[in-house]
Amino acid sequence: MQDRYFSDPAIDPLNQTLFAFAAYNPGPAKVRRLRNETRKMGLDPNVWFGNVEVVAAKRIGRETVQYVSNIYKYYIAYRLTRDKRLVKKSQ
Repeated sequence: MQDRYFSDPAIDPLNQTLFAFAAYNPGPAKVRRLRNETRKMGLDPNVWFGNVEVVAAKRIGRETVQYVSNIYKYYIAYRLTRDKRLVKKSQ
């Protein structure tokens, strides 16, 4: 989904992934419409957090926003744990 719908070079790789996760339930067409509305509101349509997520919460509810947020929190926790282990290994 990321490669097919969100591979625009104006979107950084992290946000491409976040948009793909966001599109899981409502679909990529809905996320495209949310991005268009985000642009019209003067927000950045290429950034999920604090931008497209704001419009998504208003238009389709908190479920999608919470889903993306939860995945991102687990990703950050995993990276921190991995980095901590790598530091310990190198000492």
